[in-house]
Amino acid sequence: MDLSRGKRSNIGNGRLYGLEEDLGLKGNQFQTATSVFFATYVACEAPATIFLKSLHPAKFISGLAILWGIIATLTGLVQNYGSFIACRLLLGLAEGPVFPCLVLYLTSFYTRRELAVRFGYFISGAAVAGAVGGLLAYGIGYIDRLHGLRAWRWLLIIEGIPSVCLGVFGWFFLADSPEKAWYLSPAQRELIILRRKRDEREASTPSAQTLQRSDCLAAIKDWKVWAFCLLNFPADLQLLSYSIFLPTIIKALNPAWSTLQVQALTVPCFALSAIVYFVVAYISDAMQHRAVFGILGCLVSIVGHIMLIAGKGVAVKYAGCYVIASGIFVASGITLAWLPTNLPRYGKRATAVGMQLTIGNSAGIAAPYLYPTHDSPRFVTGHAVTLALLALSAAVSGVLWYAYVRINERRRAGLEDEKVQGMTDEEIDELGDESPRYVFAT
Repeated sequence: MDLSRGKRSNIGNGRLYGLEEDLGLKGNQFQTATSVFFATYVACEAPATIFLKSLHPAKFISGLAILWGIIATLTGLVQNYGSFIACRLLLGLAEGPVFPCLVLYLTSFYTRRELAVRFGYFISGAAVAGAVGGLLAYGIGYIDRLHGLRAWRWLLIIEGIPSVCLGVFGWFFLADSPEKAWYLSPAQRELIILRRKRDEREASTPSAQTLQRSDCLAAIKDWKVWAFCLLNFPADLQLLSYSIFLPTIIKALNPAWSTLQVQALTVPCFALSAIVYFVVAYISDAMQHRAVFGILGCLVSIVGHIMLIAGKGVAVKYAGCYVIASGIFVASGITLAWLPTNLPRYGKRATAVGMQLTIGNSAGIAAPYLYPTHDSPRFVTGHAVTLALLALSAAVSGVLWYAYVRINERRRAGLEDEKVQGMTDEEIDELGDESPRYVFAT
């Protein structure tokens, strides 16, 4: 499934191999084709997460991977701007539900103390997919015009095939839930279920783990959920624009570099981002702390953008690409573990994750326009807008951190106990994160 996220960077890689010229793209048509992908992408994220349990999660996610791979491969055969736009819209429709559904899917198998590392496998996989995409683009450059097809066509065709294979594998081997995990022994299934119930002790009643309309409305009314949406937007804006335009940014550093050299230079940036995120995710789970790492991810990336704006010389600016890479997945990925960690009731968690990713990924509609060709080689507008929004994201993370700490202090001091006076243990368990017994992860 990470292969689909790696595909975004290959639009940028394909641009270096003549995609615009072959399809007759003019002006900002490349940016438009990149942007429309997110119109269908974000439209289906929230509905997919809310109704995931009724859609047979394993087969739904696997089916989307197969569909995505087929569309991605066929994109390599388009002949004009109109057909390219159509494929981009269909790709967004197939890919949009995958990531939020996977986030929600993992919460049914792992406790909240384990989520950052488990998301780390997936998010680092996306970074590795970007690195592999760069390597693949480098190699495919040597088969340009093989059988009459340009290198960018081979790039899109070849990268869709693994997704189909993985989707078929997932269709037959993934389980919808721990209770249905045929590959586990009865004792292992029972252990996972018991661990999950213990972790969700403030929402351990049967109704708390089913979709309830009241939970969906509670997510919409919770200011903290909207704060997560706000802090995720800048992080996703950076992630999406970086993934798409890194080859263009590096090419602008030294126009004398060949396309093959540029493709090779993108690889270590994505590799570094994968390593850094996984290390940070491991530490975050071990410490059970999220906010400080998300803030640091934003601040590190800000330094990288400043280096690209104000740096003198190619070496300094290329180093800035590495600095951005060090913070890019940390800034966006840690919040994805932080939000569901603090929502024990399924309906509220599903709705909140859908909201967070829908609003966050809507940044993809604007991201392609941040780096127009006429801003080359410094791309001041794109870097300046991104770093300003990252500062906002860090500030919002700080506000959430403070709010969660204050609420935990009040609950430990017994200042919210009046909420549950006269209530039975089962009624208290129904409260989820509103229970005075619930301790938020910070």
